[in-house]
Amino acid sequence: MNKLLHFKSLSDLKSVISSLEKMIVTQNQGRLLTRPTKEGKHPTIYPEQEKGRFRTVMGVRICDYKFSDDEHWVLPDDQWGLSFSATWIDLQDVYLMFTRNRGKSSKPKKADIYWVLQGSYLPKHMMFVQDRAPGKEGHYFLTVTKKMKISTLVDNLKWIAGKMSVIKDGSIGL
Repeated sequence: MNKLLHFKSLSDLKSVISSLEKMIVTQNQGRLLTRPTKEGKHPTIYPEQEKGRFRTVMGVRICDYKFSDDEHWVLPDDQWGLSFSATWIDLQDVYLMFTRNRGKSSKPKKADIYWVLQGSYLPKHMMFVQDRAPGKEGHYFLTVTKKMKISTLVDNLKWIAGKMSVIKDGSIGL
């Protein structure tokens, strides 16, 4: 019978993730990539926002992907895409940004952490690419490699989200 392990926090997982990462990289399966989100939010699609730098088109933020002028197409660029963390340090930095309390309450915000293997199957014309910016060694982009319609990207992102695993409320113990 298989033993089911239940982890209550990211701290519980740190050593398990480290050993898994070594095994995954050794077997040439890529890296374990994580993506924190606000508690209960979708891991790859955002709520519609009509204005500002986080404006969305069909749930895709204009600051994440390079769009055509008419905003019907996403253009290929290996340094634009959804952000993922490949190291524990990068995950902690992004996680703290999500959970930092900016209101009157002293209670920290909660976040869920989604994860996927870099070497896992991705839809056609999508790939994970490491950020080339200095100091961003633990940061990856989920990019498009060929011009695609926004609707196709949305379908792909929803499909990828369905394949991701999640740690609900990863705030305990961080």
